[in-house]
Amino acid sequence: MNYCGMPDNLDTKKTYSHPWQTQKLKYTLTNFCESLGKGKTLEPIDAAFETWQSVCGLKFKRVESEDCEIKVSFLNDQINCPYKLTGQKGGTLARAFYPGEGSICGDIHFDNEVWTDKNEGGKYNLFTVAVHEIGHCIGLFHNIEDKDSVMQPIYKPGFSVENKNKILSESDKQTVQEMYGAAKSVLLRKFLTQTKRKL
Repeated sequence: MNYCGMPDNLDTKKTYSHPWQTQKLKYTLTNFCESLGKGKTLEPIDAAFETWQSVCGLKFKRVESEDCEIKVSFLNDQINCPYKLTGQKGGTLARAFYPGEGSICGDIHFDNEVWTDKNEGGKYNLFTVAVHEIGHCIGLFHNIEDKDSVMQPIYKPGFSVENKNKILSESDKQTVQEMYGAAKSVLLRKFLTQTKRKL
């Protein structure tokens, strides 16, 4: 199922747009998913940002103010946008906008329908879709070459907050590290691995 409202990148050699000019990004939730409530909305959204932060040089901080780079909203698609949210029946569950200077750049919109924070048949896991959309808002295009990539435009079942460290493929990590460098923890692991090999 093609669940993301962003268009596919036909130039498969290009994997990302221009990056943010800062590596410290603030995000806020302007509202919460009606079917999950505040707590069960915050946990998967926070975990999705942490997933990207764990592998690259970006640092995310959730704030209460809308004076931030990334605004996360659950909508019934009231705004005028070419990438329409058509809901779970129609297939477009969410959309996100690439980095830039416009007021909507970096924002993420989820269709305000029934989501789940677990792996349940017939429902869509909010964490999984959030990881994909955050990928867009930090500059990654759809990846149609790597079937394991979270940036595939097709919904990737079987993931939740409980196994968040497995959702990114090697190509996802490589692309975001080309843009923002590797996280310090990643560099430390590589250093320790190389040191062990020399001993």
